Amino acid sequence: MKVLITSNSFGKFDEAPRKRMLDLGWELLDNRYHHIMSEEEMMNEVPGVDAIILGSDIVSKRVLDKADRLKIISRYGVGIDNIDTAEAEKRGIAVTVTKNCNTEAVADYTIALMLATLRHVCNVHSSLQKGTWKKETGLDLCHKTVGVFGLGAIGRQVVKRLKGFECRILGYDIFADEEYCQREGIRLVSPQEIFKQADIITLHMPGNADGTHFITERELALLKPEAVIINTARASLIDETAMLQALRQKRIYGYGTDVFDKEPHMNPDFIGLDNVVCSPHTAAVSVEAVNTMSHAAVNHLMEYFGVTK
Repeated sequence: MKVLITSNSFGKFDEAPRKRMLDLGWELLDNRYHHIMSEEEMMNEVPGVDAIILGSDIVSKRVLDKADRLKIISRYGVGIDNIDTAEAEKRGIAVTVTKNCNTEAVADYTIALMLATLRHVCNVHSSLQKGTWKKETGLDLCHKTVGVFGLGAIGRQVVKRLKGFECRILGYDIFADEEYCQREGIRLVSPQEIFKQADIITLHMPGNADGTHFITERELALLKPEAVIINTARASLIDETAMLQALRQKRIYGYGTDVFDKEPHMNPDFIGLDNVVCSPHTAAVSVEAVNTMSHAAVNHLMEYFGVTK
């Protein structure tokens, strides 16, 4: 049995998940490129593979056409917009996700991005590293109105943390749990109301199935000039070109993002902007989250193949 592991962080801090598979005599194939694989690279790797522990790499119809023995894709993470799930289902290939394994890590990181963007933490750090003592005045997170798009597991943990900052929470979710929102003091409003009222907007929702943007020039035009947007969800939710223009023109206060259109590359137009905080899709990568996700991904393979854990 061959298992392709595309995620570079899988089993990084704990050898047990990998050992569990090796002890069964399974052959493990690692990502030899050491980056998120392109469609062409994936097409080269999948022939003869029975299972994939998948990171953010693309599994399209073209990739599946080359996957002559593939039975299961164990997604190392929760987003499946990098997988042609309809094609996988048509071929009888199971798709699983490591649900709730990185919830705390992403929620923590979301708050970190908020604070870093509001208080210019990266700017002053960079100045000091260059030997310049330069203070920058930022904005408080405390008492702000925060619009949370997506009130699933991660969105709820972000709300929980924001309560410590005594923030007013506006929420939007197409499957909103009104009882939960009432209990937590979340005011459910339309997206347009959030764009108009929020001091901070944070995204915790999947990308649109058709690839269209959720936030475009139209939505950006509704924001306050002091507004901050945080994206630890999906790059496709935001029109990058429109966002870059708004940042250059200082039409919003700042943007904190962990995701980009052309990963593993960042649009070079972000370089040099002092009102953006960028990171390389690392929100979910804490030691605890990596260990939990690694074991969960292996559990899904063992469950599928009927192996005792």
